[in-house]
Amino acid sequence: MKKFLSSILCVSILLSGCALKRSQVPETVSVKDYDGRYIGEHKKENVTFLKKHKAEAEEMYKAYAKDVFGKDVKITRTYSTTESGPELQSVEGITVIGTVEYEVPFQFYLNFEDSDEGLVLTAKSESQGNEIRGGVSGMLYKRFKPELEAARDKFKKEVEKKDYYAMNKKLEKQQEYSVATDEYINLLAGSTIGIDKFKKDFKPIMDLQGEEFNRKMDEVIKKYPSIKDQMKTDFIAYYDKKNRDEVGKYAWDLQAPTNENIKKIPGKTFMKFYKDSVSPMKIDGYGRLQSVSEKINIGGGMWDERKNE
Repeated sequence: MKKFLSSILCVSILLSGCALKRSQVPETVSVKDYDGRYIGEHKKENVTFLKKHKAEAEEMYKAYAKDVFGKDVKITRTYSTTESGPELQSVEGITVIGTVEYEVPFQFYLNFEDSDEGLVLTAKSESQGNEIRGGVSGMLYKRFKPELEAARDKFKKEVEKKDYYAMNKKLEKQQEYSVATDEYINLLAGSTIGIDKFKKDFKPIMDLQGEEFNRKMDEVIKKYPSIKDQMKTDFIAYYDKKNRDEVGKYAWDLQAPTNENIKKIPGKTFMKFYKDSVSPMKIDGYGRLQSVSEKINIGGGMWDERKNE
């Protein structure tokens, strides 16, 4: 009888869209080796809808990348969800996350929903500014690559001496944000340029090189200054066998050796430290896996103003 009831329960779970028993999912994982297998299950999964529409959604996603960025994209994760819509009606959808193959690889994700016309893109705004933000971020990274990588390399050198470390690369590419990413660093463009403006002013210069690219990109930045002025660069490290007070003091002291490099980067810069005990499913407001404790966050490149505090 117990075996029969267990079978009925499993069938019920699958039909409702839950692909696994919650007891099978660990409460926390480490960014050193977690492969991201449960990301997407922070929402109510719909396995049946995913099976039916996955191929179509991924084809639409690849076509979007080719049309907007002129690039191929490597899909890192696809999952389906069921959300509550108006008048308590359920809305079935699919999210596709991937990395565009650019000199500075950048991430972007698209959401698709079921409709009377079939699967359709659901953007956060009519201009699709959020959807193409990763492309702008990748181009900004390319423009300021020497400054960014000098600062990143200095940050990496300093934190690794104290046993801090970066998220593994496979996991890094599966989180839900539209940014340019590399080891220890994320860059987010400062504002959302609509898809029409991107195609007109950004896309034609994406593949230029060297000084020609820098000159053309500077012209675009002059036309859209907020993408640079409000650019946000995060230097991110994880820690394990340390307490918050120790990490907080270290973050403050780290301003001095990293200051000269980080202050050369436009926009806002931050050094962030997360406890390496993160949820395998839950995503925080930044699109990263939720840490069990609050991050320790300090602005970078401001030591000249703070050193006498």
